[in-house]
Amino acid sequence: MNLKLKERIREEKKRWEKATLENLWDSLVQGHEEAVRGALLYFSTSDTFKKRFAFLEKKFTGKAVKSSEVDRSIILRFLLNLSLDLRSFPAERKLLPMLGEEGIQSYTVRTLETLGSLLEAFPDEAVAFEEEIKKTTRARLKAEGIAADEEVTRMVNSLWGKGIQEYIENLIHEYNKSNLRIAARSALAGSLHTEIGNDYAEFLDSMMRIGGTFVTTNPVLIKLAWDIDPVYWNKRVEEVIRSTYSKKKLASILEGPEQSLSEAIERINALVTTSVVERNCRLLRPIFLWSEGKQGYVSLQVNPKAHLDSEKMVKEAVFIYRELEKRLGGVPNVVIKVPSTAAGLEAAKKLTSKGIGVTVTLTFSLFQSIPFAEVLQKGNALVSYIAIMNGRLAFPVRDELKAKGVEGGVEAARWAGVEVARKAAYRLYSAPEKGGLGVDPDKVKIMIASLRIYDDWIPDISELWGIPLITIFPNVRRAYDVHPRPLVIDALHGKTPDKEVEILLKSEIFRQAWWVPENSSMGKPERVLTLDKKDAEAVAAWKPVHETLTQFIGMYQEMSQMVRERMKGVAEG
Repeated sequence: MNLKLKERIREEKKRWEKATLENLWDSLVQGHEEAVRGALLYFSTSDTFKKRFAFLEKKFTGKAVKSSEVDRSIILRFLLNLSLDLRSFPAERKLLPMLGEEGIQSYTVRTLETLGSLLEAFPDEAVAFEEEIKKTTRARLKAEGIAADEEVTRMVNSLWGKGIQEYIENLIHEYNKSNLRIAARSALAGSLHTEIGNDYAEFLDSMMRIGGTFVTTNPVLIKLAWDIDPVYWNKRVEEVIRSTYSKKKLASILEGPEQSLSEAIERINALVTTSVVERNCRLLRPIFLWSEGKQGYVSLQVNPKAHLDSEKMVKEAVFIYRELEKRLGGVPNVVIKVPSTAAGLEAAKKLTSKGIGVTVTLTFSLFQSIPFAEVLQKGNALVSYIAIMNGRLAFPVRDELKAKGVEGGVEAARWAGVEVARKAAYRLYSAPEKGGLGVDPDKVKIMIASLRIYDDWIPDISELWGIPLITIFPNVRRAYDVHPRPLVIDALHGKTPDKEVEILLKSEIFRQAWWVPENSSMGKPERVLTLDKKDAEAVAAWKPVHETLTQFIGMYQEMSQMVRERMKGVAEG
């Protein structure tokens, strides 16, 4: 199964390497501009890049672009994105070593000249293009934690400056000063063994331009993005509703039994999420093909209400996977989220046996990480992930220590996720003779998620460089890049201060997360939890799991209510 997946990926990669000039143009006018950029950046030799670029350049300045059959907004978006890619991390993987600095600069200038000429030739499209860029920039800044509308407006205007070229230069300046881009360069050179990912449903392109290779997309994150830009998401959800139900059918569902309406809402939720996943899959697909399935994944969550039902999880996951397989025309670069529970373990075993990778979510402990690692290592998936949710462990530990009046507890709790992740990495990746499982870190990747900011300290990044993947929310990304920071490439192997561990062991929640039988009585929790079915209810009630799952289900239900309102609007419109 594993070999078949790799062969299918290599065949698709070869198709892009051999794509004709007309193939590229057809893909572009069909709206797949990210695929054409991928062909230029990842699947060209020096000679074919020059030919492909010259061909497209000629198309953009000839009769074709004036045709009413061509959507010029696609062309404008392609040129903007290509000019940004050429000056940021996507070009560093293959194109920069191949063409050199002068070559890259030359093609960047030509791209900008073509973009400027088209904007001048089509003023109406230019106005709409500027409005769309500013709107997207506004939403991105909101997601990055800029709350005040006046400050967002000021920053948008400052980024735009005198026009599109100044806007591009300002973005390039942002990318160049990013600490995360420095880390990505070290990873590309092989000295750092950490990928970075985007823990948000939108703005993946910004993370990719500083070296990102992964994204988390699920209904919860879509709901957060929807709150920031309701006009955009209302329209997007309404498009899905209209493409799924006629007005007559919609009215019938809304007036019918509640069960039928709930099923329709769940279907719309799944379709909206799948459309977002597909878009992000297409953005990351060139990296997925270039790395032959080692990187470039989108993590997708199944309905969180199904966390106790392995069959339902597997059924939904297989449906989504097969649907994406059809849409993408190849092996989907997607991993399906399953919860770190007994039912999730069973689902992970079944899915990875089919070659479908998973992300194990709701993970806070060694008692969860170790059994999942053993299952995932035996599976047929190319890559799977174990997401240790650091911040969602640290806060309950903090609250417990604070309630107990433990001196230094609030400060020590900041180390909770770091210490558990360090111990999990050692147990998973060390050789058996050193007390580890000998798990392949390229096949089973620990992912650090749910990061927290403590004043200016972000230990879930700075203390864990060397972990396979760190996925980062936009506001954390902005905070981490606010000023230069040192990169300690082997921070994962550092030692958590003894004083902090001593304080942490006064927390029952932390002991549950940290303890393994080899520790004997040291730090042993009052009741040792396992992923055996007999402990299923106790695991679900364990505070980090319970609080996180409750929030996920609550936000899923809130999104469902928002979908219900959009359904009413479409039916009445």
